[in-house]
Amino acid sequence: MLGEPVIHTRFGSGKVTAFAPPRMEVTFDDGAVKVFPYPQAMERFLRFESPDAMQRALNDRQRADVVQRESEMARLEENRRRAEAETRQRLEAIREKKVAAARRTAARSAMARKAKAEAE
Repeated sequence: MLGEPVIHTRFGSGKVTAFAPPRMEVTFDDGAVKVFPYPQAMERFLRFESPDAMQRALNDRQRADVVQRESEMARLEENRRRAEAETRQRLEAIREKKVAAARRTAARSAMARKAKAEAE
């Protein structure tokens, strides 16, 4: 990709002067040097003049999009698992509080029956 001629929608024609994915540096005909995310900028802002280079860039972009979607899906799945674990913990805490309250009520009732029996 190094040295490949490109066309930018705003800056015009230029050449790739540094290529180290995920970044690509382009020097334009007016001398401006810009750094673009590779392959995300391809087809949106930049196009290689060579059809072969453009096809490689589009293939790279498709692979990057798949990786990004898979990463997002994994992040969402992890968030879902965490939320479920937190919900289970909250429900368990509520259940424990209810059990403790029921035991206290039962103990009070038993003490009240014992006190009543002793009073008689």
